[in-house]
Amino acid sequence: MDYQRHYAKLFEALEREYGEFDPLIISAITGFSAGGPVSLRATNVARLFVTCELSCYEEQRPSAEGLKFEFFSKDDFSGEQARALFTALGALSMDAQLGQNHTVDASLIENAGVKTVRLHLFSQTTIDGTAYGIYRVRPA
Repeated sequence: MDYQRHYAKLFEALEREYGEFDPLIISAITGFSAGGPVSLRATNVARLFVTCELSCYEEQRPSAEGLKFEFFSKDDFSGEQARALFTALGALSMDAQLGQNHTVDASLIENAGVKTVRLHLFSQTTIDGTAYGIYRVRPA
């Protein structure tokens, strides 16, 4: 898979709406697949954070709308909160079907700062015959 092409296409609507992402990817020494936090792209001007690896995992369950997907937030969470929430939601997406208007209990997620979040489908696109989307995560 050409990851650069994949994410350029997937993030087109986000960048059109909120501006280009900062050039660095926020990642950890231990990656998500080994139990670490998800990798994020950000635009600090807009305080926007988006995951940039989940839709590439075969293990991810398609959403209720039939999409492979990523998560993003805008203005609702700090970087630390977004990373904690998205890491937990990313793990959940490997076991449970998530989708539009679904609410998720976040009360046990350390550093999340909220008790419940709701998912909103922001955009969807087709890349090489597969449907992908981006869900906005907001406090419920």
